[in-house]
Amino acid sequence: MKKRHDVDELAKQLTTAAVTPLQKITHAAPLEAVETPKVVRKKQKNTAIPVFLRLPATLYQHFDNIAVERTKETGRGVSVQQVIIEQLGNVQ
Repeated sequence: MKKRHDVDELAKQLTTAAVTPLQKITHAAPLEAVETPKVVRKKQKNTAIPVFLRLPATLYQHFDNIAVERTKETGRGVSVQQVIIEQLGNVQ
């Protein structure tokens, strides 16, 4: 392999950096005296409960067909989950 032209310069810089002591930085104020504003986060009120359903393939296909039809009608994507939630809402 050919030796790169800048290898000697890089080695010199690294050696110089390794020998040079680090500079100490003094802080203007002690860390304890600096007050940081505390951020108060509100807990989100979530009334929804996650549910996992294992649908039979025929029932899933039925809801999928409904979702596809609505997607074509509205021009926006309608998921199977949205269709199922609407169907469950109509039961009440």
